[in-house]
Amino acid sequence: MSDSGNERQAVELPLIEQLKGMGWQHIEGHTGVPYLTERQSFREVLLTGRLREAIRRINLDENGAPWLDERRVTEAASALEHLGAHRLMEANQAATALLLSGTSVEGDAARHGGRDQTARFIDFAHPERNDFLAINQLRVDLPGGQSYIVPDIVLFVNGIPLVVIECKSPLTTNPMEEGITQLPRFGPKPPGFNSQPGGAAVQLRVTASRERPDAPGDALVGAAPAGPAPH
Repeated sequence: MSDSGNERQAVELPLIEQLKGMGWQHIEGHTGVPYLTERQSFREVLLTGRLREAIRRINLDENGAPWLDERRVTEAASALEHLGAHRLMEANQAATALLLSGTSVEGDAARHGGRDQTARFIDFAHPERNDFLAINQLRVDLPGGQSYIVPDIVLFVNGIPLVVIECKSPLTTNPMEEGITQLPRFGPKPPGFNSQPGGAAVQLRVTASRERPDAPGDALVGAAPAGPAPH
């Protein structure tokens, strides 16, 4: 079996099964049809349907009821879709601030007297209210449309890509070095995958244990931070 085949069977698929056992949903990626991964085109990295539904679901009033209407949901989602920053550090800071603190939207006249309210993208206080999704072999087209990247696994929270995982075969001579070499493809270079705020991600390298390459529980993980690329 080739390294790529062994990588999928020994690392990628067992990791997906482990994630599913932890409550993550899973979609198999497709390099020919974008809507199979809930996108209109391969240039998109946000899953806007899941994002909008999460914004609506996790932002509740004092009675525990959703209160954001379509206009306010669109206003909140737009803040995450259009960061307004062109440099790497600025874009990363803007995306991180939004994910941690949310964004301001116009309050409801009856509920809030029209005062602005904070709409959050992730419910850190109640993790069970969030949407967790893993997509493997996710195609993302690069600017210009001449090439694309396909990360092994991308983890989405509420439709926002937060983690990129590079799986390595246990047969690889130096999996750590190879994984570290490949991961920068999904960070600041090339621009595209991180042109939306999902680029404020953590990148992981995963390989099965050489002693027990068939045991997903023996996965080894290394991590490196990544930020969104310039627009």
